[in-house]
Amino acid sequence: MVEGSRVPSYFEHAGMFLRVPVKSDAEPIQQLRNDANTWIHLTDPRPLGPGDQKNWIESLSMRAGRFYFVVSTIETPFIGIVRMDELDTLNRSVRVGADIVPEFRGKGFGIRLYQLLKRYCFDFMNVHRVWLAVLETNGHAMRLYEKQGFKVEGRYRSAVYRDGKYLDYILMSILESEYRA
Repeated sequence: MVEGSRVPSYFEHAGMFLRVPVKSDAEPIQQLRNDANTWIHLTDPRPLGPGDQKNWIESLSMRAGRFYFVVSTIETPFIGIVRMDELDTLNRSVRVGADIVPEFRGKGFGIRLYQLLKRYCFDFMNVHRVWLAVLETNGHAMRLYEKQGFKVEGRYRSAVYRDGKYLDYILMSILESEYRA
């Protein structure tokens, strides 16, 4: 259990925790999702209202093949959110993504978060490949992923319309052997 919280942690690595979202997370998740510095990098730029977010949290248990976690530390109960989907159990692959609250960006939380995700995916989920998609304009995130061992493997061309133009989604992945090295 994360100190100062009645919500049990699900997974911990190096002082950072993953836990299942609960109703009290609806407002911070909505604020994070509706922040312009977050949604500009997402596929869907539409804002979410309080009812939308509440309904989303209530529907999480019905989403087969998708997992959502809140990221926290003992000192900070809400750092951001992680999503895992496109779980391919036959080929042992999963897509990951994360959003960090703007005031915590650039403070090392992204590094710790992706270390935690890699450990969870490779050491506990037994996946072979962890992958993600990042907009070509999100250079900061691409540098983070490269430092964490992710390699560019392709792109979805002109996949996202943003600010009057189409942008590519860059596909990146890390394999279990690269993680272990």
